[in-house]
Amino acid sequence: TAVAAGKEAMVDCEHFFDGFKANPDYALACARTAYEAGARWVVLCDTNGGTQPSEVREIVGKVIAGGIHAHDDTGQAVANSLAAVEAGVRQIQGTLNGIGERCGNANLISIIPTLSLKPAFADRFETGISVEDLTGISRLSRAFDELLNRAPEAQAPYVGSSAFATKAGIHASALAKEPATYEHVPPEAVGNRRRVMVSD
Repeated sequence: TAVAAGKEAMVDCEHFFDGFKANPDYALACARTAYEAGARWVVLCDTNGGTQPSEVREIVGKVIAGGIHAHDDTGQAVANSLAAVEAGVRQIQGTLNGIGERCGNANLISIIPTLSLKPAFADRFETGISVEDLTGISRLSRAFDELLNRAPEAQAPYVGSSAFATKAGIHASALAKEPATYEHVPPEAVGNRRRVMVSD
């Protein structure tokens, strides 16, 4: 076996959340068997992307789980991944810019800054990504889209051209006085920039 050969074993439990909802005892037995066989990482998969964050948090809390693999069919892959971290997982499977089957996977370009910059996570977990490296995430996101011949998503969290943009007069005035009123993190922390636009 991989474990006997001194390798780290990982098991992806496909359709785990739907399986748990249909038959929790069987789903838990599958995860337990993987651990007992020596798997270092048992990754719970939301294969059809239909599980909600509250369900992920509750179910992960009942399982000895190492990781999460979330699809974005309901727009919840990032939220589900973060809920799983709150419930105890320590590995997130995801992709750059959320690229993946059907509606995509958990977007690491959104997850990494959240884990690194938001105190609810940053004060509790170490990502291994330095502050300096994090400033390259916007460039990485754009370069990946360019490689795929895809237009970057302007409204992408953290890295989109609209992520730190405003054009409303009162918003621009408040932003000039206190950036935190409209910027949840400094744009330069993720290699982005503030944009104040003039409206018609």
